[in-house]
Amino acid sequence: MAKGRKNGCPTNIRDWQISILDREADGEDNWVCIRGLKTMTRSVDSETADGSAGTDLWEEPYVTKRSAVLKLSGKAVGCIATGETDPGQGLLDSYAKKAGCMADATLKFVDPYSHAMVADFIVASAEKEDDDTESSVSWELRQVGEAEELPYVPVQGIALEEDTLSLQVGGDKKTVKFSFVPENASNRRFRVQVSGKQVAAVSDITDSGFSVRALAEGTATIVVISLNGQKTASLTVNAEG
Repeated sequence: MAKGRKNGCPTNIRDWQISILDREADGEDNWVCIRGLKTMTRSVDSETADGSAGTDLWEEPYVTKRSAVLKLSGKAVGCIATGETDPGQGLLDSYAKKAGCMADATLKFVDPYSHAMVADFIVASAEKEDDDTESSVSWELRQVGEAEELPYVPVQGIALEEDTLSLQVGGDKKTVKFSFVPENASNRRFRVQVSGKQVAAVSDITDSGFSVRALAEGTATIVVISLNGQKTASLTVNAEG
């Protein structure tokens, strides 16, 4: 796992993927990506008796029984179409409203090099501030126990639920689902590339899908590209007037 910066200094996490476990969802290990995050600050409350920092900050709270605090911050994001809060941010907010063990959330961290680990945290607080340009959000979490490093699982492919889509210009947009192969791949970061932007537009991108709207008659190609291994899946959009 990337160590980031020293104790108490923020780490730029724009190239990380941080997810929270949705315990109320059906099925096992339903991880929800927390979008909009920009920085992460890890700190422990004091030095060890001999004045050393000792071990990795993720492990120190368990080894030395000291208090460890994690602060996540970024911008408030959500679905433009519905106005709803980003699901990952929403889960953090819901834990912050609880108390004691009920506020115990499990987070998964994947750094830019695809090293992954999970750890439990008490979500102590959530804050939101508005200015003229955007809303900033932050959460304070207190680590519980020791972080667990996960084995690396490479991405083998990306599967789209369909490879051809027909839409009417000016009509409703259509949601297209996709998944990683295998589902437990370590690095599930991706980007969506559109060839023929005058024909089709992509919006409402989530961990498992995106929306497509037809803008003009013609054909467009939408490609989902993994950022680890350069695996791709293509969708052909036929737009009719």
